[in-house]
Amino acid sequence: MAQARVVDALKRKYPEWIDLVVSRSSDGRVNVMPVGWSTIVSGSPHLYMVAINTGHYTTELIQDSGEFVVAAPGAAMAHAVYFCGAYSGRDRDKVALAELELIPAEEIETPLLKDAVYNLECRLHSQVVAGDHTLFIGEIVAAHLNEQAGPRLLNFGAKWACAEPVPETEFVL
Repeated sequence: MAQARVVDALKRKYPEWIDLVVSRSSDGRVNVMPVGWSTIVSGSPHLYMVAINTGHYTTELIQDSGEFVVAAPGAAMAHAVYFCGAYSGRDRDKVALAELELIPAEEIETPLLKDAVYNLECRLHSQVVAGDHTLFIGEIVAAHLNEQAGPRLLNFGAKWACAEPVPETEFVL
């Protein structure tokens, strides 16, 4: 085994799941951003972690509201995911511009994404600053499945694709 630069070794971690983090400001403005660094961290209680850059608008919104939604984007959401990752919610209404449809959550104020494969309503359990990211650990207080959403998107590093083949359509950006 040869020694390598850390950045070269980490390129081999792909593919990874893409999640969308939905957050809400105190005045009700909703923001959506894609994340690749997310995972289950506990089965009892059900805890889910997302890693978000400490300078991002989403970090501020989660810290202020104490809640967030993790939504798994379906294939039809590929362009919205790309758009939401390319722009900051501080500057524009990404939900409207990406044509995302919101639906009310059951247990928290932050809404769900209608077209997502699943939505996890999370109340902030804890947070840890880890270098240039904050690890937000949320307790899942409600979960929602959308059987019509199709396959999930995967991040392959330089491009995204569906987790499952979709007939006659290629969702690679």
